[in-house]
Order: sequence, then structure tokens, then C-alpha cells
Amino acid sequence: IIMSRVLESMGLKKARDPLEDVKKWKRDLAKEMRTIDREIKKIEQAEKKSAEECRKLGKANRIAACKTLAKEIVRTRAARDRMYQAKAQLNSVSMQLQTQASMVRAAGCMKKSGEVMKAMNKLVKLPELQKTMLDMAREMEKAGLIEEMVNDAMDMADSADVEEETDKEINAV
Repeated sequence: IIMSRVLESMGLKKARDPLEDVKKWKRDLAKEMRTIDREIKKIEQAEKKSAEECRKLGKANRIAACKTLAKEIVRTRAARDRMYQAKAQLNSVSMQLQTQASMVRAAGCMKKSGEVMKAMNKLVKLPELQKTMLDMAREMEKAGLIEEMVNDAMDMADSADVEEETDKEINAV
């Protein structure tokens, strides 16, 4: 481990991705949980066989052997419960790994977002932007006034032409 870290620091070996390690660990945990499930099934089958055998011994009136098998049944149930607890703990560890990996991803995204915002702040200089916006507002106001004057002049010209044509129409009738 130390040698690999030295090689990584010298740039001779690629650094391991922690998210890849998390995936590997989760696969290993899932594999162990499946193994535990198989063991639980075996224990349950053995419990059923012991219970059936205990009934047979009870019917045959062999009480001492029946008590021995009953103790074995109790022990197998305790073992099964321990297996369920171990599986639950493995599942908990798996979820914690997933949570930590998600936190690492979120932290990475936030870091990149901060870098982007920092770059944008360098690109956009607020005083210059305000001056440009003020100049644009003035130009737009001037353009609006000029447009309004042109429209008024056009309306006046149109109204004189319309009145002349209206008079012609009236005279024609």
C-alpha cells in the first residue's frame, strides 16, 4: 500500500478512484449477503428436519432424544437470528458506503459549481456592466423618442391625405 502511494505521488501510477473502491466494496458486501442467505436457508432446512425427527421421537415415546433435538432446534433458531443480524449489519454498511459516495459526488459538484461562479465573476465586471446597461437604456429611450416623433409626423401626413380623399369622395357623390 505504501509503495503504491509513493508511485501515485510520483505520477508513475494512476491514483485509485474512491468511487470505484466503493463499488467494489458494495459488490463484496452483496456477495457476502447472498452467502448468508444461502446459509440461512440451510439452517431453516435443518430446523425443519430436526422438528420432524423430534415429532417422530415424541410419538415413539423417546423423550430424552426428543429433548436433545428440541435443544438443537433452539440453537439453530438462535444461529438463524444471528445470521439475520449479520446480514442486516452488512446491508447497513452497504447503505452507509452509498451515502458517503453520494456525499463525495455532491461535494465534487459543489466544488465545480464554485469554480464556475468564480470564473464568471472574473469575466463579468459589475461596474462596466452597469455602465453598459445605462448607456443602452439611454439609447433605447432616444430611439423611442425618435420613433414616436416619426410616427406623429406620419400620422399628420396620413391625416391630410385622408381628409383630401374624403373630400373627393363626398364631392363625387
